[in-house]
Amino acid sequence: MSDAMRAYLEWADPGEGQRKREFQSYVRNVAEARYVMRRVLRIVEDRAKEHDLEPLSHQALLQVYGADGGITVSRLAARLDIAAAFASRLVRRLEESGFVTRTPSEIDKRVIIVTATKDGIEKLSAIDDDVHRHIALLQHELSADEKHMALLIFAFYVGLEANSPAARLIRAGIDR
Repeated sequence: MSDAMRAYLEWADPGEGQRKREFQSYVRNVAEARYVMRRVLRIVEDRAKEHDLEPLSHQALLQVYGADGGITVSRLAARLDIAAAFASRLVRRLEESGFVTRTPSEIDKRVIIVTATKDGIEKLSAIDDDVHRHIALLQHELSADEKHMALLIFAFYVGLEANSPAARLIRAGIDR
């Protein structure tokens, strides 16, 4: 049994060992989580395109506005998992569209701080409103079991402590 599987089993069922024999159940949970992630990402990407913004540009704008006080181009590149040169070109396109501004850092003039403009924030808001409508439809399509399976894997992926109150609530929902 792999270390990852052992860690998951500890998270999913601490002290009970009940799921150790159920590798297929674990894989089913992973498959469900990835299905939900893919559906959500598809919705978000499609909504961004409907609002004339490429998905990666939308993700960049989210990172820019989500960063308190702006974000450096290098930090944006890291958050998007792309090369810094590509992030710089992405920021330039967003700036040309009027969605962000670039200003030199007051501390180090070589560092560029990217912040969202009013137009950029309005674009994000419009996309978000549209995303919420489509996500509501997805939520109705998913069964309670599908939601719980996905939530279990998400919690494991982000490292939620196995004995935390949130983890106990998630497991209680699954074992209902």
